[in-house]
Amino acid sequence: MKISGSLINLILLLGALGSQAQELVIHPDSVKGKFIPTGVRFGTEAINIVRTFTEEDVTEFTFTADIDFHRYFLNVEWGRLDRTRQNDMGHQYEISGSYFRIGPEVNFLKKDLEKNALFFGLRYAWTTFDDELRYTSPSGFYPNEENIISNTGLRASWYEMVTGIKVKIWKYLWLAYTARFKFGVDTFERNDLIPHEIPGYGRADEVVMWDFDYWIMLRIPIRKTPKTLLSE
Repeated sequence: MKISGSLINLILLLGALGSQAQELVIHPDSVKGKFIPTGVRFGTEAINIVRTFTEEDVTEFTFTADIDFHRYFLNVEWGRLDRTRQNDMGHQYEISGSYFRIGPEVNFLKKDLEKNALFFGLRYAWTTFDDELRYTSPSGFYPNEENIISNTGLRASWYEMVTGIKVKIWKYLWLAYTARFKFGVDTFERNDLIPHEIPGYGRADEVVMWDFDYWIMLRIPIRKTPKTLLSE
């Protein structure tokens, strides 16, 4: 019995469609698997460490951690600031507080099995802090008398748009860079003592701020990155 060429082509086409249908059945499971975290990164901001050990008037540490869900990361940051400022008139300003940031990131490097990242993200940030101003009266009944104005338990929050890179250097060691655009903070104009600085934000009299961070990080793998990512 002879089989025509068109019939052979039809059989081949049905076989190809069957193969593709099998792939479509498997594909949802592979997508689901990609959103299982493969590792956790954590680290510290390098510039703050250098300033803490080289400048007498500031102590600041900032720590970060992130976990991946395919191309998306959840990032958490915590920091602590203690700073003293003095001017030529003998005024001394002290601030002390901690701050938190949390938010998502999306990685634009789609097929990088090492989880290197060129990312854009958002943050919600908040802080609790105290500050104090000491100054001497230049005139009056008691000249050179020391005066103290302080705030206790101040709270502030703001938003950030962030972008940057995270790059694997060696095995578990990573370096990262983050640029931040900060906005939406309370400037405390109603207070008797208007804070000069807000921990984690910067100058309190600035309604928007730019900032840059350089991170040293370690990555702890949770599971191996699926090889199916190579074909996605």
